Amino acid sequence: MENAIRTESIFGVALGNIMELMTIISEIELPVADVQWAADTARASFERWESQQGYYNNRLNSHFKGKLGELAVEKFLLEQKMKLDSHFRFADREKLADLVVKINGYKKVLRLEVKTWSRNYWQDLGRCISVDQFPDLKKKADVIIWCVTDASGVLDKPVPVKVILAGWSKLDEVAKAPIRLTGLDHMRKVENYQLAETDLHEISSLLDGVA
Repeated sequence: MENAIRTESIFGVALGNIMELMTIISEIELPVADVQWAADTARASFERWESQQGYYNNRLNSHFKGKLGELAVEKFLLEQKMKLDSHFRFADREKLADLVVKINGYKKVLRLEVKTWSRNYWQDLGRCISVDQFPDLKKKADVIIWCVTDASGVLDKPVPVKVILAGWSKLDEVAKAPIRLTGLDHMRKVENYQLAETDLHEISSLLDGVA
């Protein structure tokens, strides 16, 4: 079986054209069992947030995509033999970073928050962090991992899903991004920091100097 991680461009450009790529990413394939877990956990998370005001609209599909992204980043890091605390797997740890990479026990840690978009919205709405949410993220995370997936029609009928790890950013870099009022015509408009795709660090560099 092929390794679940393979490097390619976000738009599927062949590796032979790698010198022309703006961003190098990793694609993770999640098995049906993981996708089913993401669906079940997303439903529970959606119900918990149903009566609460959030930074964005509370949508089941958004929770589902978020869980898929978190699972993909966890899988990527485990493939790199990293020791992790996967806080996203526990409902009572929602105020903590999604994942924590442990270096030499707890002598050093890298706290990761995962943000995942549908492929259809990545260009216009991707790489956004709500201005109102940023202070809370700054307290709990050091780095944001940006993911992209196409999971339409999968929530109720789980099948293997591929998630693209498009890159990563430091929280300080997010704070320097332009602030835009984003949202398509039918969407609630939200004031966001939005990075350009070319601002992202390659996912392959995430662990440079960490181990």
